[in-house]
Amino acid sequence: MLRLLLERLEARAAACRPVTVALAGAGRFGTSVAAQIAQIDGLRLAAVADPNAGNGVEALKAAGWAEGHWRRCEGAGEAHAAIEAGAAVLAPDAEVLESTPIDVLVEATGIPEVAARNAWGGLRQGRHVVMVTVEADVSCGWALAREARRQGVVYTLAAGDQPVAIMELFDWARALGLEIVAVGRGTRRYPADRHGDPERALARLGYDSEAAARLRLNAQMYNSFRDGSKAQIEMCAVSNMTGLPPDRRGMHEPSVGLNGLSDLFADVEAGGLLESTGVVDLANGVGADGESELAENIADGVWAVVTSADGHIREDMRIHGTRVSSDERRMALFREYHLCGIETPLSIAQAALLGSSSGMPQEAPTSEVLAYAKRDLRPGDRLDGSGGRLVYGLIDQAEVLAAEGILPLGLSFGARVREAVAADQPIPAGAVEVEVASIVARLRSMAGER
Repeated sequence: MLRLLLERLEARAAACRPVTVALAGAGRFGTSVAAQIAQIDGLRLAAVADPNAGNGVEALKAAGWAEGHWRRCEGAGEAHAAIEAGAAVLAPDAEVLESTPIDVLVEATGIPEVAARNAWGGLRQGRHVVMVTVEADVSCGWALAREARRQGVVYTLAAGDQPVAIMELFDWARALGLEIVAVGRGTRRYPADRHGDPERALARLGYDSEAAARLRLNAQMYNSFRDGSKAQIEMCAVSNMTGLPPDRRGMHEPSVGLNGLSDLFADVEAGGLLESTGVVDLANGVGADGESELAENIADGVWAVVTSADGHIREDMRIHGTRVSSDERRMALFREYHLCGIETPLSIAQAALLGSSSGMPQEAPTSEVLAYAKRDLRPGDRLDGSGGRLVYGLIDQAEVLAAEGILPLGLSFGARVREAVAADQPIPAGAVEVEVASIVARLRSMAGER
């Protein structure tokens, strides 16, 4: 696939007809995407939409645009004219770009409501959409994927981030006829992290105020890394792409290094953790003591534990250097890093030039992320969503959410609490009032919420 993609990019470059890209959201991730686009012949960042003009300027600079070669546009007409004239566009929001000649929209705002609106608009305008905001994907991605099919365009998650990196291992193993025991990503979660506040998240993760400002880090997003919600969200995205459920609510997330993956992620009869195989899970790089990091952990990477019914294949996997289980029946495949932002242009090019997705949800969700109270909630509280002070998320199978009447995490941004909910309890959907104008709620309803 990469050889074909490279040939298509080279052809576009030779014809002076690059794939034109718009970026919605110019934080750290978005700016990394912009910088990488500048390295690739055949791609061109033509527009950036961000309410913070300073962020947008940094992304345009990263993409190679010199000052004076972009225009600040407030309306669709002037944005269209600017791009037609060969200039780049800096806009306050993606709606300004609705009539511009854009091939691919990269959605990287990190805000589910905004992301869903941007993606829905982009798809209905006939644009491919690369969804970086996984929080929106797990809330209504199946509806967005359905609309993409209807419009004859591509909806895809972003290469380089963990969900697609896991999909690459999954697809490789399945294409070879291997059986999936479990797939997942690494974490680095300490015992007190689940209840962490965004105000302390960046310092907890090792960033001082100077580094946080220079890198333009979003404290609430980074707190979702810390409290574990982001890992739950990303594995829900993987679940909905692959059809693999979690083995239990929240997954097992054991403390385990590379050498232990293929032993722990096995069924209980084989001495492992799993009640059933073919699941999504997490591998925590923090030791069981809750203080030290494990040697050879995979906190920043992705992994898959696989097996084969054929003893010859299992023996070959051991001979050729995979990490095998103590009973030599399972093998661990892994990548110790993920390159978020850097690899995203591969999804842009794949959508525009091959008409295919790096990974998208199936027709209906396999899993959902359930909203949990991070502390005691009182009537009148306004929920702040993933990574906030009041809520965290745990994955479970999709039918559980409807059966138990639990609030999806993606609807917790801005919802008002009507009834008290105790800390560390799931938030009943009836205990909150969701924003009336929520596009996430509307898309879920249109897709036939389960």
